[in-house]
Amino acid sequence: MPKKLDLIDLKIIEELKTNSRISFNEISQRIDKTEATVRRRVKRLIDEDFITRFTIEYDIDTKRSISATIKAVPDFKDIKRILRDLRSIEEIKNIWRLSGDCGLLMKVDIPSIDKFNPLIEEKISQIEGIKIIETCFITDVIK
Repeated sequence: MPKKLDLIDLKIIEELKTNSRISFNEISQRIDKTEATVRRRVKRLIDEDFITRFTIEYDIDTKRSISATIKAVPDFKDIKRILRDLRSIEEIKNIWRLSGDCGLLMKVDIPSIDKFNPLIEEKISQIEGIKIIETCFITDVIK
């Protein structure tokens, strides 16, 4: 026997397509059915493979920038030129010279994750006399 969808099922599916995190209560208010009805129908839609998965859409290019640190070791005989070249890169917001053999630590801000590799490959790594040791994305600012 073929599976059938009625108008209520279609309304529920449309609500879930718009926002898969919507609560059963909110769906019930929007389609004018009880929460129990929505819950039961969603379960049936899943059991009968009308709904096969819940997913998300995302936009990596959000308005917030992504920050990262880059640790690099410069050729100290060319440090003045290297620092001048690094200062000219717009995405580099801070440069710290570290003690001992630690080299340089830079903080960069980029508009999206897909801009990180081009920054490294096409700008920073093109500076003669610099070797990138480590990169880390900043996931949370504590203080």
